[in-house]
Amino acid sequence: MKKYRIIFHVDLNAFFASCEAAEDPSLKDKPIGIGPSSDRGILTTANYEARRYGVTSAMPVNEARKRCPHLRVLPVNFDLYERYSQIFFDYLSTYTERLEPASIDEGYLEMSESIGDEHPVDVAKRMQNDLHKQHRLPVSIGIAPNMFLAKMASDMKKPLGITVLRKRDVEEKLWPLPIEALHGIGKKTVPNLKLMGIKTIGDLATFEDKEKLRAFLGNQTDSFLQKVHGEDARQLDPERKEKHKSIGNSKTFDGFLHEYHEMVQALERLTARVSERLKGHDLAASTLTVQVRYSDFENRSRQITLTQPTDHFYTLFEDVERLFDELFEDRPVHLLGVSTSNLTPRARWFKQLSIFEDTRKRRDEETLDKVLESINAHYTKPLLKKGMDGD
Repeated sequence: MKKYRIIFHVDLNAFFASCEAAEDPSLKDKPIGIGPSSDRGILTTANYEARRYGVTSAMPVNEARKRCPHLRVLPVNFDLYERYSQIFFDYLSTYTERLEPASIDEGYLEMSESIGDEHPVDVAKRMQNDLHKQHRLPVSIGIAPNMFLAKMASDMKKPLGITVLRKRDVEEKLWPLPIEALHGIGKKTVPNLKLMGIKTIGDLATFEDKEKLRAFLGNQTDSFLQKVHGEDARQLDPERKEKHKSIGNSKTFDGFLHEYHEMVQALERLTARVSERLKGHDLAASTLTVQVRYSDFENRSRQITLTQPTDHFYTLFEDVERLFDELFEDRPVHLLGVSTSNLTPRARWFKQLSIFEDTRKRRDEETLDKVLESINAHYTKPLLKKGMDGD
């Protein structure tokens, strides 16, 4: 048994466009965008040939065509993408059963035991060549001792890159990267970090005021600091089994959501439904998770442990909004989800009040919650909200 872990992160390059080119070889080496043909539409993604002209995902089609007049815009074809995704994961599974899909077009492989005596880079080259020659699917591969470093490595060279990132390489290869390159960091968080002087991953790794970081990174602060120092203890979860009983709701959007306020409204409705279900089962939740699937099928999520178990819509939604702000990126959204776990029967609720806590104020807040919930129960979505301090 090897004393060290070997994790591969295999990432399909410009997946939607690559599927189209794999299906129709005449599209090879031509600039492709995926999205509606209308000039008012927004591109879901673009291949690397198009990106050379400055075409990017989430760009209006008319702007993309100005930059690349011979751009071929093709409609979204989920059936095609799912078929090639299955081909991709079927191939990866020939190497190891320890395979965890991260989204439709990327996955982690635990290769520590299955790699044998071969050099990891040689195995990665074979994977890359097979997928490209047999299925016309280009991939980049990151090789590292943990999942975080493998993901960061696969992003370092695209398309068709192979990158090894060891813990001893972190200061040299990872720290000079801009802070927005850090996997998991929210686009709305980046400007706040830059105002604190954190412009690179190295700046975050060496930032001394951890409590100041918590104002923007919240309960993810320690996790981020460990990762930027090369530490990530997560284990692959091939089964993706639910570890705890949970109650949640999600919504898939056929036409995508493009505006921030539309996304928040959708999350509001989902949170209201989750709250209703918790009450219906006489349960309170201690853990809250928000999930986002973007139009390119990238899945991202944030999770927190609540200070007290709750089933209250307003308490839940306040944290849902905060978690979503950490996840938000200015690109179309395909799915949103809100789920709760670590559920406690109402009869077991126990609140240990701080000696500084005003119990009368707490009773007043709970009474207000019940009144608002009673009013909003008559409408299809929450109509009234509590104001925040300073509003």
